[in-house]
Amino acid sequence: MLLSLDRKQGISLRVASIDIGTNTILLLIAQVGGRTLEPLSETETIVRLGENLQKTGVISPEAMDRGFQTLARYLEWCHAMGVQKIFAVGTSALREAKNSEVFIKLVKDKLDLSIEIISGEEEAQLSFLAVVMDLKDSKESIFVVDVGGGSTEFILGKGERIEQWASLPLGSVRFTEQFLLSNPVREGEWDGMEREIRKSLVHIPRSGEPFSMVAVGGTATTLASVEQGLDKFDFEKIHHFLLTREALGKQLLTYRSKTLEERRKIPGLPPARADVIPAGGTILYITMEELNCPSTLISCHGIRYGLLYKRLNSNFRF
Repeated sequence: MLLSLDRKQGISLRVASIDIGTNTILLLIAQVGGRTLEPLSETETIVRLGENLQKTGVISPEAMDRGFQTLARYLEWCHAMGVQKIFAVGTSALREAKNSEVFIKLVKDKLDLSIEIISGEEEAQLSFLAVVMDLKDSKESIFVVDVGGGSTEFILGKGERIEQWASLPLGSVRFTEQFLLSNPVREGEWDGMEREIRKSLVHIPRSGEPFSMVAVGGTATTLASVEQGLDKFDFEKIHHFLLTREALGKQLLTYRSKTLEERRKIPGLPPARADVIPAGGTILYITMEELNCPSTLISCHGIRYGLLYKRLNSNFRF
């Protein structure tokens, strides 16, 4: 569905977008008019919808219940804030689970919320759109990396045009469950994860000209939070934070040396992300290494922003 909003007509809507991922479910409530978007409220809940999905092929009843309760709470907030339109999309976990339709039907029947499962290509488009709308004045190419729980999207483009993209089954939850099974992580497990990441990265876009890297998603914002030792999530300090590859490498050494319990005490690291941040951080680090990027800009804007831009502006055609 596309709603065309024209500034000249003075149309403004209060809308919401929900990004249902493998690890988190995110809500954005915003006032939108024309090509402008004013965030009013943002919420992230670590649900772990894709827990054990690689082993079982299905979303567990417990994970479904966590997801359902989170969405029910989100809808209550949307109602309280006078939201007129709600858009919800599902990514890697719902794409892969054999029983994803069960969850989608449950949510539709009980909450009257429709969930659209989007492809890896659509996921890449929305992540890129969110970034370029935020960085409107950028003249050079942008390389967006969105490290998720089940997949990672790599998008290279300039202006509002995507030149190359890839969506690969590299994810913080996926690789934690596949490789990092010991506490603390054993050297062989970590090495095996790194080998698999490097093998997969041969498929990512490559640029023959200078570009800026931008990292979006919960892994990226968590790494920025840890680097600054924040007591709580601080949008102003995290959004547009420049994370160097050297600093990220030092973080990864810290994660490797600590038990899960010790990682949960690291300032800036939400305890619920302590188990998956080593895998997510390694995916980003090796990507930076492969592309010879000394730093990456961290963005708090992601799929939920891109979803609103695309749904509410008929100008965008991919």
